[in-house]
Amino acid sequence: MRGSLNGPEPFFARNRHRQPTPKSTPPMSATAQSHWTVAPFRLATSIHFVSGRKTMLTNTHTVRPFILCGGSGTRLWPLSTREMPKQFHVLSGRHAMISETANRLPNNISGTPVAPVVAIAGAQWRSLLRQHLPGAGFLLEPFGRNSAPAVAAAALSADSDDLVLILPADHHIGDIPAFHEALSRAVEAATTGALVTFGLHPEYAATGYGYIELNSTADAELSAAPVSRFVEKPDEPTAKAFLDGGRHLWNAGIFLFKASSMIEALEIHAPDILNSVRNSLPTTGPLSIGEERLFQRKSFSEAPSISIDYAIMEKADNVMVVPVAMDWTDLGDFRALHAIRAPSGESLLSGPTAETGCRGNLVYSTGPRVAVHDLEGIVVAASPSGVLVSRLDSAAGIRGAVEAASRTTAPNFNPDLTARARAFIRDAMLPCWGEYGWDEKNGGFVEALAGDLCPQTAKPRRGRVAPRQVFTFSTALNIGWDKDGIASRLVDQGLKFIDGPARSPEGGWSHVLAPDQTPLDTRRDLYDHAFVALGTSRAFDATGDDTAERLAVEAFEFIDTYLRDDGPGYTSPETADGKKLANPHMHLLEASLVWYEASGDPIARDRIDLLCGLFESHMFDNRTGALDEVFEQDWSIDRAGECAPIEPGHCYEWAWLLSEVQRLTGRDTASWARRLILFADRFGRDEQGFSFDGVSRTGDPVLPTKRLWPQLERFRARLRFPETAAPGEADRELERLFALYLIEGTPSWYDRLEPDYAPSGTLLPASMPYHFMTALGAL
Repeated sequence: MRGSLNGPEPFFARNRHRQPTPKSTPPMSATAQSHWTVAPFRLATSIHFVSGRKTMLTNTHTVRPFILCGGSGTRLWPLSTREMPKQFHVLSGRHAMISETANRLPNNISGTPVAPVVAIAGAQWRSLLRQHLPGAGFLLEPFGRNSAPAVAAAALSADSDDLVLILPADHHIGDIPAFHEALSRAVEAATTGALVTFGLHPEYAATGYGYIELNSTADAELSAAPVSRFVEKPDEPTAKAFLDGGRHLWNAGIFLFKASSMIEALEIHAPDILNSVRNSLPTTGPLSIGEERLFQRKSFSEAPSISIDYAIMEKADNVMVVPVAMDWTDLGDFRALHAIRAPSGESLLSGPTAETGCRGNLVYSTGPRVAVHDLEGIVVAASPSGVLVSRLDSAAGIRGAVEAASRTTAPNFNPDLTARARAFIRDAMLPCWGEYGWDEKNGGFVEALAGDLCPQTAKPRRGRVAPRQVFTFSTALNIGWDKDGIASRLVDQGLKFIDGPARSPEGGWSHVLAPDQTPLDTRRDLYDHAFVALGTSRAFDATGDDTAERLAVEAFEFIDTYLRDDGPGYTSPETADGKKLANPHMHLLEASLVWYEASGDPIARDRIDLLCGLFESHMFDNRTGALDEVFEQDWSIDRAGECAPIEPGHCYEWAWLLSEVQRLTGRDTASWARRLILFADRFGRDEQGFSFDGVSRTGDPVLPTKRLWPQLERFRARLRFPETAAPGEADRELERLFALYLIEGTPSWYDRLEPDYAPSGTLLPASMPYHFMTALGAL
């Protein structure tokens, strides 16, 4: 019987050659295999039944378990995704990981009652949490902040004498009695005020785990022992020495402590975390059954993103460890999953998969048929999200490949064209703007370069320029370009500029700055603020920088508070002359998508839905497939009369963003995107295939010039929707870019072609690197 995520069976229910082994998850019965079930959630209680009578325990302490449910499980992609991360999958047992974690808890620990569990997780997973833990309390984060803020929230969500138990949601524990016995020893130590961690006896010289060093040889039967020091992930020779020495344990990431002890440690070692989390919680103290608390975004964003090990455990002097052997595995990658489900080393298959002449593989599919022949020790995982192929013994290192694949949308190209495009981006454009784009004298990014690459430092700087350049060099970091540290330096300088001189004295960010950084126009514009949100979101995505995160949160809050209209969208009351504009809404959608993917913020998801609904109901002309640009305050437009030019470049840009909406949220947007491309292809191009700057609803070239950026946006849309053109069209479009726009061998380009294809414009605007990176950066 085959396991499947599409049918009623738990994932990997079938294991064809498995033999039971001591302290391992037993094979599933036929009954267990034939049902796809939601785990029954047990509410632990401090009331015990003795001879049919209720007996209240008199212990003054209560153990309050908190399950940490963060992370998207990148090393288990495409099984684990942002929308359905690994903790909600059935992997090592009969139920989802998070349910297994809750269900392995006892009702009491040596007479100390165990309270109902509380899950700490991203708010975007609320419905999944409620499905698996129907009676649990939830602490819902607007975005991830690592484990230290989560642990601080747990300590604040308990009474001072309560014992707080921190449990990751993605661990396999095969020997439950040993786990319970270790909890008993930990309770004894924690009641004295110790911060207790759990240490696993190493089974091999692991380089992927942190270690805990003891003063003497570890004994699994000992009570909690003082910790000598924590050791980060070692190299292989060091790990082998640790294994032979007997004084080092794997750090399990499980903690038990008195709430007051952890709060005291936070006050000493991490007061900023404690204060930020306390300010972000709507209330403190124990949660009632089923209660949900949502962190306040702004205060929570001020908490540094750091692990509890770094923030507290490595600094405190009252840390103890309980050594334990409990058949533990961190189910972080496919190798660990294979070892748990197929301990005899045979192949593990799920879905429409088959193999011949193979041994020791993990083959998984929820979509395409997968056939594997004459291979050993590999993982093949396929889903609608993508396909992964890796050696099992190196599966822990797939993160970089997965991230690169997520940014790769190109069809097969002529390799010479791809090499030329990569050379232009990496060897010409980025180094040029890295050298000349920043005003070393006055600070800030320049508005343009002359054709000879001379920086135009005397020009005023629009508020959108700095965040666009931050986006550009953050995207460079994402594709692995940081020559001589240029990208890292400019992202850092750009964030400081946005956080300082770029601000408007009235709040938000200024519309225009003088070269010396003094404000020339302090009005707040939606387009500018959308790019502040976009640039800082991309910087956070690329670097994890706290300043980038704080600025992104601030930008979105300003937009949602001050630029939100009473109607279905947003407005620029100070700059738009009483009109509503589609373009800034498009870039706000872009920013929200980047932020949602980087942080999982549920408010970003709501904003994405709002903007898509606005596009469908008001911006898109369903009769023609055109995208209107300018509206009245009530979003009305006279489509039968004169209207602003329709920009083919924006049609392509919207099409690509709508495809991102579908990728990240599942909302069906493909038909809208294809209709936009169809209109722009049919009415927005000349006979040579170049996109006009603007056309009428019937295709008359109202703006017959042809700037470079619409050509790049058309190319980007073609990458995502290659079926909208004849085979080889993307190659031909790239060839046309090199033939008429890009000055090969230099970082220069022609920004505009006249109707007769003569190049015009002598400046290289700072807005263009953004378009180069979105269209060509992933090649």
